[in-house]
Amino acid sequence: MLRPIIKIIFLVSAAFEVTRERIEDELDSWTARAGEARSSSTDRLHETRDKFKQILSEATQNVWQRSEVLENQVREKIRRQVADFSLGALGDSTEINELRAEIATLRAEISELKQKQPA
Repeated sequence: MLRPIIKIIFLVSAAFEVTRERIEDELDSWTARAGEARSSSTDRLHETRDKFKQILSEATQNVWQRSEVLENQVREKIRRQVADFSLGALGDSTEINELRAEIATLRAEISELKQKQPA
């Protein structure tokens, strides 16, 4: 249940980024071509429609790819955090075991001292 929701979040985030980039690119392109004259309104309509289809196709592919990249980045970040936590826990357990060994040694020494004392 959580994976589809996360996937949707990545898709929305990627769609926003790709759309923003595409709008900026198209505005730059249209500004550069503002001085150019078109031969006829029919040709212009067909060109615009074809261009729109191409942009939509590219944007869809970019959104999907960006979503995958974002998902992989988050997954890797989570893996690193889990690994760091696991290593930290391992270090803590090692320290605990060392302390237990030292306590056992001290108990043995105390026991020896008690045995050596005259009653």
